[in-house]
Amino acid sequence: MANTIATSPGTVVNDTAVGNQLWNNPNNAKAADSAFAQSFAGDGFVTNYLKATNFSFSIPAGATIDGILVEVEKQGFDGGNAVVDGNARIVKSDGSLGTENKADTTDESWTFPASYYSYGSSTDLWGETWTASDINDADFGFAINANGPSSSPLTMYVGHIRITVYYTSLSYNPAFAHRRLLL
Repeated sequence: MANTIATSPGTVVNDTAVGNQLWNNPNNAKAADSAFAQSFAGDGFVTNYLKATNFSFSIPAGATIDGILVEVEKQGFDGGNAVVDGNARIVKSDGSLGTENKADTTDESWTFPASYYSYGSSTDLWGETWTASDINDADFGFAINANGPSSSPLTMYVGHIRITVYYTSLSYNPAFAHRRLLL
């Protein structure tokens, strides 16, 4: 099994498919630096999706996709209130959201200071069937939103989103290639 390096998105946008609070400065989630995308959540507010795409993967044609790991650097500046994911979904090559929601809705996973949180794994296909061209497509990616506590509104931050794809390449067998030429 091979894998890509942890790859950053080329595009990050606010997507209004869910929630009622937009993400300010979504491009700040493109790189591991000190800049953050920010949104407001809690007391009836739910963030929109922060949607990352255009990862520029180049998985070899014919490779078998074994798993997808998404890592999100996130924090909630909340003074101890419970902030949880609303949705954590893969974005398919047609731009639609995957059906499997990997959100952590039971843990206070938006803590302070910012930390990376993992979704998926080297063997997790997110309930989908993938080809190399699906992963290489500019629309492939990840979307996340947050639900804040009902007790007090607060600001959510995402500093970086990165994806690692695990795959098995087709093996080149010279003996088999020779036999195909003889046929």
